[in-house]
Amino acid sequence: AYTSLALDASNHPHISYYDITNGDLKYAHWDGANWSTQIIDSGGDVGKYTSLTLNDADQPQVAYYDVTNADLKFAAWSGTAWNIVTVDSTGDVGSFASLALNAADVPYISYYDASNQDLKLAYWTGADWSTETVVSTGDVGQYTSLAFDKYEYPNISYYNATDDLLNYTYWTYEGWET
Repeated sequence: AYTSLALDASNHPHISYYDITNGDLKYAHWDGANWSTQIIDSGGDVGKYTSLTLNDADQPQVAYYDVTNADLKFAAWSGTAWNIVTVDSTGDVGSFASLALNAADVPYISYYDASNQDLKLAYWTGADWSTETVVSTGDVGQYTSLAFDKYEYPNISYYNATDDLLNYTYWTYEGWET
């Protein structure tokens, strides 16, 4: 369940997914001849709302929800091991994650803050993760999808549960426009 797919430069599929039976985040990759699978994280009930992308070196990176701790987590393949960090742990955060890399391979994650019913965005600063509330009016931020425009600004679509609408917000350099 909660699968996410990315194709590498050779058009080989990479898939992150949630193992419902064991509550683990897993990863599968086709190398052109064989499938290989790995457990990325098995520390409790982890891996819901997985979102996978590949960096410029075709190394997988995954954002996902840690159900046990109600946290947003991020895992990146170094070439030899998965490096896992908690991105946001303030309240019940991290469901409906969407991961995208900008042109400089910097990870950004849009996600839902269930405690405050807000849309949030996290990004890597080069030294640490920074988080911000993007939209906080009403119950907003479920089912997020994140992409970058030609100016490298984040654009996010999401569900507005208060008004039962699809909403769209984007960064204008001066602030968020919804």
